[in-house]
Amino acid sequence: MRIVLIFIVSYMTLFGLTLQESIELAINNSPKIAISKSNIKYNEYLKDESMGAYHPTLQAGFDWQKLKHKTSFTFTPTHNYSLSLKYNLFNGFSDYANVSSKDSELESAKLENDSVVADLKLEVISVYTDYLKAQKNIKTQEEQLTSLTKQYENTKVRYEQGIIAKNDLLLIEVDKLKAEQALTKANSNLLVTKSNLENIIAMSISSNDIIEDFDVSVEKINDLSSLESQMMKNRSEIKAMVFKNKSLLSQKDALTGNYLPKVNLEASHQINDQERTSGALTLQPKDQTTYGVNVTWDLYSGFRNRSMQKALLEQSHQQNYLLHQLKLDLKSQLVQVYENLKVAKSAKNVAARAKESATENYRITSDRYDYGKVDTLTLLVSQSNLTLAINENNNAYYDLYLAYKILQRVVGK
Repeated sequence: MRIVLIFIVSYMTLFGLTLQESIELAINNSPKIAISKSNIKYNEYLKDESMGAYHPTLQAGFDWQKLKHKTSFTFTPTHNYSLSLKYNLFNGFSDYANVSSKDSELESAKLENDSVVADLKLEVISVYTDYLKAQKNIKTQEEQLTSLTKQYENTKVRYEQGIIAKNDLLLIEVDKLKAEQALTKANSNLLVTKSNLENIIAMSISSNDIIEDFDVSVEKINDLSSLESQMMKNRSEIKAMVFKNKSLLSQKDALTGNYLPKVNLEASHQINDQERTSGALTLQPKDQTTYGVNVTWDLYSGFRNRSMQKALLEQSHQQNYLLHQLKLDLKSQLVQVYENLKVAKSAKNVAARAKESATENYRITSDRYDYGKVDTLTLLVSQSNLTLAINENNNAYYDLYLAYKILQRVVGK
């Protein structure tokens, strides 16, 4: 029973963190995502505010006044309460244009959020693979140190027997010390990459937690021309800029409504302090209800509307220039990451073959060294080449996957 409990406790203390879980944690905990979502909410509220123009306005008021010079048809002091209802029947389509502008801003904010999420996912993949590379680098350095320690002990015995010179022993000792330092550096790098991973997922990782490896296989990619077409169609940043430009044009259209008359339907009810009469004539009723239609037309406003329309049109031109520059930058970026992926594929193939050759070379060299057919320096070079080849193969293994993910990000998948 005790053994079972120990097993359960041990199992519970081990936390297997996967890449997908890391991405989900980052999205849920990231301040960048929180800010982006808050921006969406902000634009939703602005759209709701603009929709208020389609609703009537209801106002309550109180008025008190005292005249210094009273006339025959005025009373002082006097006060009244009022309740008025107003509904806009026509506003030159400005309300419609304002709602359209806010709707475009909201869509732009949502697309910008998609971009922030996509960038964060890629960042998590980069940090996560850095951690896995650091883990494997430690294993490689430990294997090198173990091998050099064994070689040092064997060489020391041969030196004491007078078979080899002292400088051969010292050569191995120097490389052994270098391997110890390399292992120390590898352990330090693991802690740094762990800290980076904790930072991006906003969660601590204990020493017992297991960072799980994952399948880094990549799919076949299309030709550059097809990828460019997909990129122009998929990138949320391009779509966001298009909606921003629509918003500016809608704001310009909203100003056009200022050149047209405004029609309001009004109703109000007023309660005066008292009813006042003069014989059979009522000078001031106790309460009064009025209905009316109010039409106003702004004939001249100092060219404010025209100037603002020109300013918004210039902003629209700027947005178009920014959009054009973004497309140029994305095209250049696509070529770069496309070529980087090709290089990464080649590097992985070369690294795999180099590892096989270095492994076989070290095996042969080590056997020949045991028989005294090669010198110590040749053995150490083959050992160093093997360690380097293993590390480069491990790195190339993940670098290819990261290059593939970067290409997908640029294309907008």
